[in-house]
Amino acid sequence: METNLNIEYQQSWLEKINIAYIAFLLLFFAETSYYLLILQTGIVDYFHSNIQQIWTIPIGGVLGIFSIFKIKNRTESVTLALFIQTLLMFIYPHYTLFTLFILGYSSGLVAPYLIYQLQDKKETLFILAGAYLLGTFAIHIASEHRGLLGILLSLIALLSSYFTLPHQQKKEDTLSIQRYLPLFFWLLLDATLFEILARSSMDIWRDEHFTITIALSHLLGLYIGYKLYNFNHNNRVILLLFGLSYLFFILHFSYLLAIVYPIVISYYNLIVLKYFMRLSFGQLTIASFSLWVSSGMGLFIALHI
Repeated sequence: METNLNIEYQQSWLEKINIAYIAFLLLFFAETSYYLLILQTGIVDYFHSNIQQIWTIPIGGVLGIFSIFKIKNRTESVTLALFIQTLLMFIYPHYTLFTLFILGYSSGLVAPYLIYQLQDKKETLFILAGAYLLGTFAIHIASEHRGLLGILLSLIALLSSYFTLPHQQKKEDTLSIQRYLPLFFWLLLDATLFEILARSSMDIWRDEHFTITIALSHLLGLYIGYKLYNFNHNNRVILLLFGLSYLFFILHFSYLLAIVYPIVISYYNLIVLKYFMRLSFGQLTIASFSLWVSSGMGLFIALHI
């Protein structure tokens, strides 16, 4: 009897680990890593966060978000967007306002589609773990020298998109303002502190002395988020961790900052994605748009402090 149960369990596991499933994990991992290393830190860093030179990225991102909502054949549109993204990586980082708009548009179009395809928090955990680990180590590559990495990530995403099958699930959870506002505030706190650190002498991300500490802290944060997802006081804990992160920055406690800040980043992002993956596509579109807004607000605040 026990042998039969083991065989059934192995068969169900093997059925889930198919080519389409692996392709989706690779696609999401590659695009998340691309966003972290190319859009968020690569291009922004290369242009020294000059709003006048990069303002078309968020404009393109917002239009991409609303475009994917209106498009009927989303799978083919995502593949086309990834193809354009791959082509544009061959001229990285020498972009114009127009090509930056196209990159933002592609990212905005792809992201909601990928989040909507998420099925459970385990796959989210593995995707974020891989992306954060790669981002932690690859951030030491100078922003102007990440072209090859961007091409590789874009090719992985593009090829994986050909084997990914869209899930036909029905999601009807509503976007509650009461539940969503804390998420918006978390991202605003994160974006602001991240951009402030990038312009300070305490840029822990690019200090190789903290690389291992940051990597382990990211994994710990994901583990905490995975275990405490249904915890009733997640908002309070996350705000406390952000408060400590800002405090350690003010007090110049670099090592403590390198522990606490990555923990809260991983922790809250897992909570956010878990919430988003239950939304209908229309609700997810609105949520994705507001997250682009909060990220842009964080950059604006950091530049004017």
